[in-house]
Amino acid sequence: MTRVQIPAYTDRWMMGDRFGEIEKISTLRPKHAVRAALLTGASPYDREVAHVRLDKSRKLVRVILADCEVLDGNHRSLALKPEAL
Repeated sequence: MTRVQIPAYTDRWMMGDRFGEIEKISTLRPKHAVRAALLTGASPYDREVAHVRLDKSRKLVRVILADCEVLDGNHRSLALKPEAL
């Protein structure tokens, strides 16, 4: 599984639950595409969603994959590359 840091605009990140592992990647449904477009200012229908299991709370959260930072074992950021997933 790939370790990531979730985006800073989420409530979980603000509460200190910032790191987790990607469990699944899916595409954004049209119902939620408008909210994502408002947050990021990008095209709403070409988004992939990462389902991330957080370390502290063990909750499963959905975040935009392009906004996640891929980490190595020491919580250092790596470039987000499709082959890393």
